[in-house]
Amino acid sequence: MASKVFISWGGELSKKLAEELKSWLPNVLQFVRPYFTPTDVEKGTRWESDIANELSESNVGIICLTKDNTERPWILFEAGALSKNMENANVCPILFNFDSSDIKGPLTCFQTTKFEKNDFKKLIKTINNTGGESKLEEHTLNAVFDKWWPELEEKIHAVLKEETEVEHVVERTERDLLEEILELTRMNAMRPPRRTDGIHYSLERLLETIDRIQFKMIEEGDKDCAMYFEDMYPAIHMLCVELGRPAWFEKFMRNRARLRR
Repeated sequence: MASKVFISWGGELSKKLAEELKSWLPNVLQFVRPYFTPTDVEKGTRWESDIANELSESNVGIICLTKDNTERPWILFEAGALSKNMENANVCPILFNFDSSDIKGPLTCFQTTKFEKNDFKKLIKTINNTGGESKLEEHTLNAVFDKWWPELEEKIHAVLKEETEVEHVVERTERDLLEEILELTRMNAMRPPRRTDGIHYSLERLLETIDRIQFKMIEEGDKDCAMYFEDMYPAIHMLCVELGRPAWFEKFMRNRARLRR
């Protein structure tokens, strides 16, 4: 019986680590089928279809946590969805190069796994226990894990070593603009509707405005600042769904994909 493992990530470093886990897991547990979305754009456009289905059918959820992503919207969004669809014991945040004491907010309710041999082995045993008839005997699991662990350890450490933190310096006027748009999104999401047509018009104008601003930033070569808008995608998605306009979010994300080309 195949065991589905949903791998959640947020940010470039977390993505690279998740890719290594996705490739490595089936070497140790051949009955495991990892699920991993390669881009944030795919997360948005496919949320209503594949991703929601995969979450509901997954046996284990792995969350790749780094120092810079513990409060990223997609990480929190998917962690919450995973916890609703399975026991907390099977939602497993992995800590890469930082300690659990640094975690704040909703993620503190989960039992974390440090990326070191003994602790990571406990996670593999948790996944193995979901395999039913395909589950490996303990002595076999120990032997297979000991064989494949050095390869994963080497690759993960290489990713962490090569990754350098880049501080993005953003002009104050651009920060003001981003904060204003984010605040507008939040206000529209929380404000009780008075006239539905007026709110729909406001939402449509908001999406068009974000499109123009991101396009201008990318056109001027400021791709780093343009990427800050991604933190608003979950809020925009929920707003579109609540107002009965999910197709608008899909159109919005298709425009995002075209901007990246």
